[in-house]
Amino acid sequence: MKIFDHPLHVMFIHFPIGLLPMELVLSFVAYKFQDPLFATAAFYCLMGGVATGYIAIMTGLLDLIAIPKTNKIALGTGLLHGFINGTAVMVYSIFAYKAWKAYPQIHAPSLVLLLMKFLLVLCLLIGNFLGGKLIYKYHVGINKM
Repeated sequence: MKIFDHPLHVMFIHFPIGLLPMELVLSFVAYKFQDPLFATAAFYCLMGGVATGYIAIMTGLLDLIAIPKTNKIALGTGLLHGFINGTAVMVYSIFAYKAWKAYPQIHAPSLVLLLMKFLLVLCLLIGNFLGGKLIYKYHVGINKM
């Protein structure tokens, strides 16, 4: 899907790609120094990353639907990309809900939560690699197919 000839999904993915790993960094600093200011900054990154993540999911679904059924490799890659990144955003949504319920008393995360967020960022990297493959190799969302 495009607006003014610019692909929407490609425009929106930059926000969760930047905000969710930054949330991990800020959470780590909050854990290391037990500083609630870094935990609060991580909270805002988490909320922004989840909100824009859902926008990216919706625009990505529109691009996925546009992939011709004859291009099975691109379709499979798109489904895997969507599954990995969609699952990561949903898990982050659980963290966001729990943080929202605790607001404004935001505390530094536990070590277990930090490890889970680290694994989620790794999943996002894998999913984003697949998304890049869709763009650069199969031209999904960029050119008419």
